[in-house]
Amino acid sequence: MKKCNFLLLMFIIIFFFDGSCEHQKEGQRFIIRNNSDNAIVVQFAADSPVSQIPTCMKPTTTMEKENMIHQKAVFPNSEKNFERNRLGELMINRPNDTLYIGVFYLTDIDKMSCEEFEQAFPLKKEWKVTLADMQACDWTLVYEPKE
Repeated sequence: MKKCNFLLLMFIIIFFFDGSCEHQKEGQRFIIRNNSDNAIVVQFAADSPVSQIPTCMKPTTTMEKENMIHQKAVFPNSEKNFERNRLGELMINRPNDTLYIGVFYLTDIDKMSCEEFEQAFPLKKEWKVTLADMQACDWTLVYEPKE
């Protein structure tokens, strides 16, 4: 009988725990939707606008490029869940702070040298968001290319 009660108790705990985990996972969204025909690379900055930090983003090795694509690229007409990275968590802990999110085309990063990139700094879009902004858009930002 004790074994049966133990199993029932474990089932109840797992059921409630699993439900709370699912809620936590859902709350971890930080989605960038790319409504363009180009692969984009997303750059996050907490201290100042991305547009004020014109640095080269060009990977120097194949591994760096693969990491950049895996971590920061959003492919054409798709979306990527950044699972509320550390900057999103910073927003929650400091709700009055601002997060800057810049968008670049992957092709620009690939074809330009570092000098060309820094000089042209081909930023396609920059969002300036607060915690309230992200909550209002359900943690989803949409990139629409300018026509």
